[in-house]
Amino acid sequence: MPITEPEGWIPVAVGIARDPMGRLLVGQRPACKDYPGKWEFPGGKLEPGESVYKALVREFREELGLEITRAEPAFVVRHHYPDRSVELNVWRVIDFLGKATGLEDQVVCWVAPRELAGLDFLDGNQTLVERVIGEAER
Repeated sequence: MPITEPEGWIPVAVGIARDPMGRLLVGQRPACKDYPGKWEFPGGKLEPGESVYKALVREFREELGLEITRAEPAFVVRHHYPDRSVELNVWRVIDFLGKATGLEDQVVCWVAPRELAGLDFLDGNQTLVERVIGEAER
């Protein structure tokens, strides 16, 4: 079902993908985008009328060359940047096919949850990082 954009909020689909060793997929924003060099969990803005799941599948395919075969909603985080407000619809990517590749000139890598705190993440991803680290420590 398509998400209705709350007044002033930009809906974004975000995926938390794990490999068989429990590492998480993250990407570093390229120089040509806003906030270059910052790390983030993969995903992107929803297109008009698009559901979060469809946006997640599309973004993983377009940006990473991965085909999501199973994912489930996890939680929602809202964040205000100086120039925009985003609503991050976070999904756990349970199964996928392919090898992650930065198809939009971004660096992508798999990192252990304990390594997340050492990366310079986008401010909007900080809550995600804290939650993922907390879940890994349980």
